[in-house]
Amino acid sequence: MINSQLSPMTTSTPIIVSVPTEIQSIEGLISTEAQVNGIDPILANKIAFCESTMRQFNKNGEVLRGIRNPDDVGLFQINEDYHIKPSQNLGYDIHTTEGNIDYAMWLIKNEGSRHWKASQKCWDSQA
Repeated sequence: MINSQLSPMTTSTPIIVSVPTEIQSIEGLISTEAQVNGIDPILANKIAFCESTMRQFNKNGEVLRGIRNPDDVGLFQINEDYHIKPSQNLGYDIHTTEGNIDYAMWLIKNEGSRHWKASQKCWDSQA
């Protein structure tokens, strides 16, 4: 028979540890920012996966640029021509992981997913 009494050592208050950004997963960063902004984290991660396979930088450590359009940068392939000034005005640096995610979340929250229409077939089909 299993003893149903618990010792005081088995019950404890959870310890919350803040994990530095550089060791959090990209998916985790996107999910966190999406939730903070009231955006579906699954959708946000699907878009990032379809746009960049979850990469902000290429194998040489440079910001990832689009194959079809080298003005598209980072995780969410944000177009510099259209978005560099607005992103900077909001205080985001789309060339950094955090800035790319944060500006993408701002875009989705304020303008929907229309900026990623070219990859919609991909992210609509992700299981």
